[in-house]
Amino acid sequence: MIGKKDKVLAIVLMIVLGTCMHFVMEALPSGGISAFLGNIFPVNETSWEHMKMMWYPLLAVGIFFSIKTGNRGYFASFVVCAVIAMLMNIGAFCFYQSLLGKTILIVDILIYISTMLCGALLAFELSQKKWAQKLLPLWVALAVLITAGIIYLTYYPGEGYVFLDNSGLSHHSHS
Repeated sequence: MIGKKDKVLAIVLMIVLGTCMHFVMEALPSGGISAFLGNIFPVNETSWEHMKMMWYPLLAVGIFFSIKTGNRGYFASFVVCAVIAMLMNIGAFCFYQSLLGKTILIVDILIYISTMLCGALLAFELSQKKWAQKLLPLWVALAVLITAGIIYLTYYPGEGYVFLDNSGLSHHSHS
């Protein structure tokens, strides 16, 4: 079992790491290693690309606590809850942005923090459930498929709303 102090530290680190991930690609020259890192870090301002800021930190914490405790439930619960947190984030963002016709940085940040917090807290809670501690190959396969999907959509984004670049919408009306 993970103590409260470790959970709080993990949540803070996930949020800070995810936030820092937002700025990595801007700091690197294009090409070379940047092309590879684009699989992990957001490459543009689409809602979808920002899911990398949630997926990878949540996955990393799930792996870390699974190894640290020997409880596979951490891996499974963090995989499942990362998906839930990503869906909550996209839903909240799309809802408020479609209502206002613009994005507001502080609202974006609050949505990110609150959905990361919800995902992590739910994952810690679910990690002790029997379903989460069984079927490790299923959870690994799911994590591999999600990661492959994220990488694929980096190069071949869809045409839906979550793939629209929102950089021009910040503090402007949606036409």
